[in-house]
Amino acid sequence: MIKKLEGIHKTVDYDAQSLFILHHNAETDDYPGHWHSAAEIIMPLKGGYDVSVNDIPYHLEEKDIIIIPTGDIHELRAPKTMGERMILQFDLSLLKSVKGLAGASFIFFKPWLITAADSPELHGILRVLLLEALDEYREKRDYYEAEITAKLISIAVFMARKQREDVPGAFADQLIKRKAHIVNFNRCVEYINQHYKDDLSLEYVSSIAGFSKFHFTRWFKQFAGMSFYEYLTQVRIKVAESMLADSEAPITEIALESGFQSIATFNRVFKYNKKLTPTEFRNMRNKNN
Repeated sequence: MIKKLEGIHKTVDYDAQSLFILHHNAETDDYPGHWHSAAEIIMPLKGGYDVSVNDIPYHLEEKDIIIIPTGDIHELRAPKTMGERMILQFDLSLLKSVKGLAGASFIFFKPWLITAADSPELHGILRVLLLEALDEYREKRDYYEAEITAKLISIAVFMARKQREDVPGAFADQLIKRKAHIVNFNRCVEYINQHYKDDLSLEYVSSIAGFSKFHFTRWFKQFAGMSFYEYLTQVRIKVAESMLADSEAPITEIALESGFQSIATFNRVFKYNKKLTPTEFRNMRNKNN
């Protein structure tokens, strides 16, 4: 049986008091391809789960964790026998509102499958935080929303730290140990997040970090796991996704407002990243509402 996961995979209007939705799911239904403007974390509690993100399949064993970025088209397939899983959706503005966390937004630009076998330390920390969040949600004690929010922030911090620790060699030690590098990286990312509409150049942003263009190119990619231009493109794509979801603005206006210089470039880059044209992407959202 295929149906929509009401209250979770339809459009969610987040406000200052509700920046996340947590769901304890024990159904055997499948959920067809859809997307939403919230990031999503899924962890099977009993049994496995099959998830496809942008047509790439992921099989989750019990307690495996997958993080699905905002706007990524994904499909959920439950086992035929009864299982259990927790599904946690949250608005990225939750992280951007915390000083110093804007620079961690890059970790939600690609899917993450986190298992005990591949990343035992990170998996152990995230599993505990997620189970504690589920307990808070079930018991609904005073300030449980604040406690769950705090755990989401902790998850983002641990993931960002893990990304930086995975940078190989002595260069990683230099980046991690010297606070100035972290400050510079956060400043660069925050500048890109705020000025994505501008015609940003590698030369100009590297000057903000105080590096030569060559050094900045290497430094940024090793720190963020993607190049400067890849990061800038992802920021612009995320802005476009949000506008496609939340406004009726024409596609041309969305292209310009998200930083693309022409509708042709916007359509080409968007389809390359999302495997759908902007119009098809908007129609899929409307169909799932």
